[in-house]
Amino acid sequence: MSKANRKTIVHVVEDLRVGGLERVIQTIVLGLDREKYDVRVWCLAGGGEVADELSEQGIPVKVLGLKSYYNPRRILELAVLFQEAGVDLIHSHGYFASTFARLAGLKAGRAALVRHVHTTDYRFSRRNMRIEALLSLYTDQVICVSRAVKAFAVEKLGIPEIRTCVIYNTAFAKGNGSQGAGMEKRRAELGIGADDFVILALATLKRNKGHDVLLHAARQLRQQHPQIKCLVVGDGPLRGELGAQAERLGLAGHVVFTGLQRDVSPFLEMAHTLVLPTVYREGLSVALLEGASAGLPLVGSNLGGIPEVIEHQENGFLIRPGDAGDLAAAIGQLIANPGLRERMGRASREIYQNRFSQGIMLRKIDDLYDRLLKAKSHEA
Repeated sequence: MSKANRKTIVHVVEDLRVGGLERVIQTIVLGLDREKYDVRVWCLAGGGEVADELSEQGIPVKVLGLKSYYNPRRILELAVLFQEAGVDLIHSHGYFASTFARLAGLKAGRAALVRHVHTTDYRFSRRNMRIEALLSLYTDQVICVSRAVKAFAVEKLGIPEIRTCVIYNTAFAKGNGSQGAGMEKRRAELGIGADDFVILALATLKRNKGHDVLLHAARQLRQQHPQIKCLVVGDGPLRGELGAQAERLGLAGHVVFTGLQRDVSPFLEMAHTLVLPTVYREGLSVALLEGASAGLPLVGSNLGGIPEVIEHQENGFLIRPGDAGDLAAAIGQLIANPGLRERMGRASREIYQNRFSQGIMLRKIDDLYDRLLKAKSHEA
């Protein structure tokens, strides 16, 4: 297809800091066929680390710098931008960005509208839910990242089931095969010994991700397994609080807070298991998919989309949300049984390849775009 015939796709989001939603967008826009699509990303409020990475990787990123979503004039201005750009399909992420983008898209006309729902966040107001239900009637497709999210969208948000489809997330990290002196140096910098059992947590440091549950589980584990090392990769509002809690629990030397990491591949390579003790809600964790892709046994809470990645006692363990003892027991089984770890790791990799691989996700996105764009061309 010539460049003149490419379809213009705009992904709309509030900002692009580092997180699961942002990595999903990054994977999609980098993976789409650039001979077929002119792919752009528009950030309504601000940029961020992922926005910078995309710009470096050749994806046009526009930061609009909106201060409020409640000024109708901004909707009209965005509609004009859509028209001037000749946008064929608007793919929006997050509640506020999706509401704003779809209103502007409807005003602009012509473009197909796709809404991507990433979470089972129950904190919507009734007004938010009514707006979501109404806009869904004018949305060509609502992508849900898991069956759990689809059930939430239909049952809680009032989105017609016929408008929805499930397209699973995929892993973002690329294994770099770090071996030898480089990996040994990194392990030494993190204080990881040759016999340490490495427990990896990849998540923003906020209440819902259950890092405090992991710390209490680590305190229980260290009595019988003093060689444990918890790598907490990420940053967030609870960084100081969690660090102080680790000190109070006597976990100095057992827990390492690495801060935000652009490349998590080395941490996946040195880990023996990846854990996600989410407390309240989870759409479909990209972190779990990273672990599955790396062939790690997984431990996560039995809620949201987590059971769609973790098959209990096959590629890991499902635990009761908020239960540190349950988490400690699951990790303890993996420490004590290397054969179990190996079997579950192989199962994780197989589940990832068959259900969550990047090729599967991108093919489904491409098929969806094809169908919607053809339907729009027939309408015209």
